[in-house]
Amino acid sequence: MNKLLYISLNDGSDMRINKEVRTLATRFEVDFVGIAQNEDNAFVRPFVHEMTLVAGERRQLKTLLKFVVLVARKILTQRYHSVHVINEQPLLLLYPFLFLQKHVVLDLFDSLFLMKNKGGNQLAWLKKMVYAPAHVLIVTDENRRTLLPDGLQRAAVVVQNYPYKLGDTPPKKRDNHLTIMYFGWLGTTRGTHTIEQLLLADATVHVLMAGWCGDAASENLAKHPNATWLGVLPQKEAMQVAAQRADYIMCVYAPVEQNNINASPNKIYDAIQTRTPVVMNPEVRVHAFVKQHNLGYVMDQYEAPDYPKMAADLLSQRQNYRFDDQLVGAFTWENVEKQLIEAHAGSFVPRPEMPQ
Repeated sequence: MNKLLYISLNDGSDMRINKEVRTLATRFEVDFVGIAQNEDNAFVRPFVHEMTLVAGERRQLKTLLKFVVLVARKILTQRYHSVHVINEQPLLLLYPFLFLQKHVVLDLFDSLFLMKNKGGNQLAWLKKMVYAPAHVLIVTDENRRTLLPDGLQRAAVVVQNYPYKLGDTPPKKRDNHLTIMYFGWLGTTRGTHTIEQLLLADATVHVLMAGWCGDAASENLAKHPNATWLGVLPQKEAMQVAAQRADYIMCVYAPVEQNNINASPNKIYDAIQTRTPVVMNPEVRVHAFVKQHNLGYVMDQYEAPDYPKMAADLLSQRQNYRFDDQLVGAFTWENVEKQLIEAHAGSFVPRPEMPQ
């Protein structure tokens, strides 16, 4: 079996990374390299042939240097069919070494350029340089593909952020109060602020939290008396909690950067599988899909003008949403994972080039 090197600054707990590694492990011996302060949440371990986690904080220079030395040694001393890189940061850290590989797949979850509001053809010359080691770019939806420069779109493969099919779950438990599931990367602009305001507006609101606190406000929210902290959970466990206990899944993104406005949230598809509506703000482009299929509550705007009314509406409308069986069957990882395998199939896909 051919070997594949999977490079990430994550510790192996990320939901999408778990799906990808599990799929790639059916075709390759996966050598996973990441960064972790401890290995408690290295959920990919059962699926990989070899796993190495650099101990430390991913933002510390010393840790990053260890990471670069380790991965560079692997690239120089082992033969890999292909290399899978998550986002631009490790690509830049390992830039010269990746040119030694015959097939590099760059997986853009959260593009640095979109975080800096430089989508599309803005800084196209710089993107060409940054992405030069990559033969294939992976994006999470068609909209994200259009946010690449024109000359790079032909090298992009769409691998949607769908979950595994969940299957049957027990009936949802309803309480007299509103219960919101808030999981994934937790931050002020990704739901923490909205939940804080709902808690101030209605003292009966309860929050189920799981994932990674990205700021002090989210850490404080996890300690709120109305919050239940569940830790870092594998995706299936998080979905089962949502299916059984949550009235809504929080899925808001402050419109402060292109990466948020053009978000491709797995939470929408988790909502479909768990038959749990989302809460979403209209500034996020994918809200049109949510509205079209009646998948959840779309706010008037990110900063709700009346949070007490919003809390009351969420409670009164929580049973107004119906999830079509056709949608549940269509939006699953099983239906798109072949596109990930194809991205690693060979070097027939040309390196990204800019138009003359």
